[in-house]
Amino acid sequence: MLNFLSSLKLFFALCLALAAVFVWQTMISRGQPPYGSWWFAALGALLAANITACAVRRRRAASSAFLLIHAGIVTVILGSFASRYLRFEGSMPLRTGAESAFVYAGDSVHKLPFKVRLEEFRLEYYREPRGSLTVTDRDGRREFAAAPGAEIQAGGARIKVLRLLRDFGLPAKGEALDKSPYWHNPAAQLEIAAGGKTSRLWFFANFPGMHRSELPFSISYGLAGAEIKNFTSSVLITPDDGHGYKGEISVNRPLKVKGYTLYQTSYDPADAGYSLLTAARDQGLWGVYAGFAVLLAGILLWLRE
Repeated sequence: MLNFLSSLKLFFALCLALAAVFVWQTMISRGQPPYGSWWFAALGALLAANITACAVRRRRAASSAFLLIHAGIVTVILGSFASRYLRFEGSMPLRTGAESAFVYAGDSVHKLPFKVRLEEFRLEYYREPRGSLTVTDRDGRREFAAAPGAEIQAGGARIKVLRLLRDFGLPAKGEALDKSPYWHNPAAQLEIAAGGKTSRLWFFANFPGMHRSELPFSISYGLAGAEIKNFTSSVLITPDDGHGYKGEISVNRPLKVKGYTLYQTSYDPADAGYSLLTAARDQGLWGVYAGFAVLLAGILLWLRE
C-alpha cells in the first residue's frame, strides 16, 4: 500500500487530473465550479497522502530541505481544505443612516460581534462624463455638445438645451430633479422650435428612441465617459465590547474587524444610498499561510545546500 501511495506514477496522474480540472473550469466551463465537490476533495486528499507517503518512505535518507518542502505542500493542501469548509461568508445590505449587526447566508442569519452603520455611499468616475446631442434628418447625421443654454440649428428647427440632469427623478408633484449626484439616469430637457410650434421635451440617454413620432427629425441624447472607477462605503463600526470608530470599505480595500473582513460587493443604481457589503471569516487561512512558510523555509534550505 505504501509503495502505491508513494509512487511517482500516482503523483503525476493526480497532477494531470487536477490540471485538467483547472483548465476546464477556467477556459471551457461556465457552470458551477467543482471545487466544493466530493471528488475534487478526494483528488486533493489523495495528492496529500501521496506526498506524505513519499516523505515517510524516504525519511531516513532524505535531507531536512526535502522533508520541509513536502511538509509545506501537504500543509498548504490541508489548509486549503480547512479554508474551504470553515469559511463563513454572508451579505449585509445597508442604506445610508441604517445600522445592522446581521449578515445573511442563504436561509440563515448570522449575528456579528459588532454593528455597522452606513454613513455615506459614493461613486467615483474616471472623469466627468460628456453629454452630446445627435440629430438625424434629410441632411444627414450631426452631433453637438450638450451644455445648458447652448443653441443649435438642425433639421429646420431651433434647439436649445434648458437643463441637464445626472439622475432624472420626477416627484409626485413638482419639477424634475436629480435623485442623486451620480449618472444613473442622464436626461436633457430641450426646447424645440419647429413649424411655428415650440415644445419642451425630455430626452434620456438610457432610452434613445423617445419622441420620434412627434418631430420631423430624430434627436437623441448620449453620454460618454461615465465609466465607474470605484465605489466606497463610509461606515461607523461599533464593537459589542468597545467604542465606535469610522472606516471606509471600497472595491479593492476591505476592512478587517474582529476577525471578519468586510468587502464592498455591489450597489443599486436605482437607490443612491444603498450599499451591499460582504462579511467573511476564514479560520482555515492560517493553515495555508503556515504551509507556504514551511515550504519557503525548505526551498531556502535546499538552496543553501
